[in-house]
Amino acid sequence: MPRASWLEQMAPRGFILCFHEISPRRFSELIGSLRGFRAVHLNELTARARAGKSTAGLFAITVDDGVGDNVRGLSAALVSHGWPGTFYLPTGYLDSGMGMPFQWFFKLRPLLPGKVFRLKSEVLDFRSRGAVARLSERLETLWRTQPLDAYWPLITELVDTVERDCTVSRKALEPPAPISWPEVSALSRSELIRFESHGVTHIAVSALKEDELDREMQRSRERIEQHTGRPCRHFCYPFGSAEAIGSHAPRAVRRFYDSAVTLSMGPVDDADPWLLPRIPLYEKNSRLFVGLKIALKCTPVRTVFPYRSYRFAEN
Repeated sequence: MPRASWLEQMAPRGFILCFHEISPRRFSELIGSLRGFRAVHLNELTARARAGKSTAGLFAITVDDGVGDNVRGLSAALVSHGWPGTFYLPTGYLDSGMGMPFQWFFKLRPLLPGKVFRLKSEVLDFRSRGAVARLSERLETLWRTQPLDAYWPLITELVDTVERDCTVSRKALEPPAPISWPEVSALSRSELIRFESHGVTHIAVSALKEDELDREMQRSRERIEQHTGRPCRHFCYPFGSAEAIGSHAPRAVRRFYDSAVTLSMGPVDDADPWLLPRIPLYEKNSRLFVGLKIALKCTPVRTVFPYRSYRFAEN
């Protein structure tokens, strides 16, 4: 019998992994490094936690945003390894095929350093060190806390200006296409693959009025159920931080869903079902880093380290 790893000996409580865009190879390597643990469906993990049953040694796999190539590659990896996984879909992205504001900015960002852009609304000078980072931080604050019209006009104007001044085609600036609804329907035939709600617009729920929030939750649930033929029972807060979630959304989400996930970190045991923590992992993470992250956040040693809310910009 192989000797238990140091991480197994720490006996982590159940946890949820969170991925965004990542190569299937790295995705498989990071999950495969969790020797001695078992991947289960999100339904099973959250149901056990709510019932007060042990979740030790169990984890669920979740992937955000519905980017087409990412869903295709990771769903193939899940099926190949026999791992159950959940994809959270922002349904408006799938319906329109148009990228979300933060995706447009991420495509723009490498083209900005060293240039000056004279917009109608303002002049953006990126010749100084840290200027791009300051704009990134400014926009991140806006899309975590404000409605769409607080930042989308600036991003669209910057797209138009970069296209004109940098002789870059609009096609080259477009974000990646989402997974299509026919593909969602086909992938849903696998017992390993689930699709759940990431809202409609991917706007921070703290910036939505009550009726807007209800529509986001209800309409996204209905669209996903229509194309999967399964109940849509779980929600993922866009951006996932405390300021993006606010105080009223968790009360609203419980009327529509069995659980909702954040980007704070920790185990699922004893957590509010509508404010569940996750462990975000990225392409650059090493296997050792993954083990340390889980140990620090999901085992008794986590009490030694103060809680710190996860920031979206760290990916």
